[in-house]
Amino acid sequence: MADTYPSRPITIVVPYGAGGTNDILARALAAGMSPLLGQSVIVSNRPGAGGNLGAAYVANAAPDGYTLLLASSGVFAINKWLYRDLPYDPSRLTPVMLAGKVPNVLLASPTLPVNTEKELIEYAKAHPGKLNFASMGTGTSGHLMSELFKQDAGIQAQHVPYKGSTAALTDSSAARSS
Repeated sequence: MADTYPSRPITIVVPYGAGGTNDILARALAAGMSPLLGQSVIVSNRPGAGGNLGAAYVANAAPDGYTLLLASSGVFAINKWLYRDLPYDPSRLTPVMLAGKVPNVLLASPTLPVNTEKELIEYAKAHPGKLNFASMGTGTSGHLMSELFKQDAGIQAQHVPYKGSTAALTDSSAARSS
């Protein structure tokens, strides 16, 4: 006789670092799913390579509904165009639901003498190549939106990729206070 699903714990893989938006959302979903399903729902962070490491783990897991992925659109639609040797086949991942929408936000260090987007652009043009920008990883929406912003504004800035937004914000905060 077949087991009734779920008959064992479910894992939600977040392909980004702990503490970021996807992680927080996954933990909220797990907390709500667990009592409804009568099983433990575990969140497992597997950051790296713009979400590719966690996505590859899920794509190669048994297709039995016990290993789920909570990721941004990059894992499904963008990474196949950015990475020559993608470690998974996106067609092996089946979207189940839209769990949330998160806007991209431009933040600047308070140590910069700018208060508006226009002032940031003017500052960057006056100091070419002197600015850095952090993102939650290469190929993520934050990275691509920043590259588009640079292109549209005609400015230069060095990309510094992180394994998630939490590490990027932590380092950016530490840089401001030192």
